[in-house]
Amino acid sequence: MFKYKLYYDAGFLRDSEDLGYTFETEEEAKEDAESRIADWEIDGCEYERELFEIIIEEVWDYDR
Repeated sequence: MFKYKLYYDAGFLRDSEDLGYTFETEEEAKEDAESRIADWEIDGCEYERELFEIIIEEVWDYDR
C-alpha cells in the first residue's frame, strides 16, 4: 500500500492517508496527487506547478 504527501513551496498541504486514501501502487498514488493539483487549478487557484512536491511512501496495512 502507498500514500502520498503533497507539499507546495516547502509547505505541507495533504497526506492522503490522513484522509483515508491509500493506493495499491506507487503509480496510483502519484496519479491521484496530480489529479488533486489539477482540480485546484480548475477551481481557479493560481499555483506554480514546479513548486509542488509529491512524496510517495509505502504504508503497511495491518488489517490484511
